[in-house]
Amino acid sequence: MSDNPNPKVKSGAQSIGALIGSVIAPVCAKRGFATADLISSWADIVGPRYATTTMPEKITWPRRDQAKAPAGATLVVRVDAGMAIYLQHETGVMLDRINGFLGFGAVSQLKIVQGAVSSPRKAAVAPAPLSPAEEAQVIETVASVESDGLRQALERLGRGVYASARRP
Repeated sequence: MSDNPNPKVKSGAQSIGALIGSVIAPVCAKRGFATADLISSWADIVGPRYATTTMPEKITWPRRDQAKAPAGATLVVRVDAGMAIYLQHETGVMLDRINGFLGFGAVSQLKIVQGAVSSPRKAAVAPAPLSPAEEAQVIETVASVESDGLRQALERLGRGVYASARRP
């Protein structure tokens, strides 16, 4: 038998994603999103060109009693004013990407609303290169890892650790 007096409370660490779902779900539902997946994966869906200049605002589903209603939903997308014309020309591509992510043709129209999306992001500063001794230490530490992909990821992590240790 468990030592935990409340079986619904999980013991141990939980991911932020598991906890944030219950907080964000009412907001997403109010804006027509069944889940937050579309919002959280937006940058991957639209690509680097539109990742920082667009954001989905809400999904409007057609009423069943309308005879001339579109076949799918309308996704309202907020776009920085300078990028709106480009997005308008690529509407078909964006609809294909969005529906590909959702797995079916849920969205049939994009409604573009011009407005500020977010404050400009600062460009990431590349860390200073490692000294030859530090680079050798990183490579030596992960040399026994057989998987090329995992070894490369661990090398990047090691370089990042050395770079962050140098920060004041």
